Amino acid sequence: MVSSLLPLLRTRDHAAFRELLTEGVRFHSPVRDYEGREDAAHLFVTMSGILEEVEPTRELEAGAERTTFITGYARGRRFDGVIDEILDEEGKIDEVTLMLRPLGVLREAVQAMATALEDSPLPSSVGARTTN
Repeated sequence: MVSSLLPLLRTRDHAAFRELLTEGVRFHSPVRDYEGREDAAHLFVTMSGILEEVEPTRELEAGAERTTFITGYARGRRFDGVIDEILDEEGKIDEVTLMLRPLGVLREAVQAMATALEDSPLPSSVGARTTN
């Protein structure tokens, strides 16, 4: 079975992403780790506006673990990547790791995500303020 996230990366369906994720899902991105359904769903929706034509090239599955190798485009540049998912007993994603290469494309995608998140911050950061 292909990654359950993969078909949704072609959409911007926040509710569908939420349905796939456990409440305490952990998302390991190329930049940092995130925890929680709301932040992870927001990140995947944002990512779906940056990653294009994402297709599976190979899949591995063992019990509650699923790894999908992918290709696609980010800002018009081709990438290869891996989506690694660990599911809970209900089949929801409890942990997910995304890796992309080559480095130049990864850097552009990271910059595009940073810009998008400035315009639409993570739910956990809305209202958060730092004091000096």
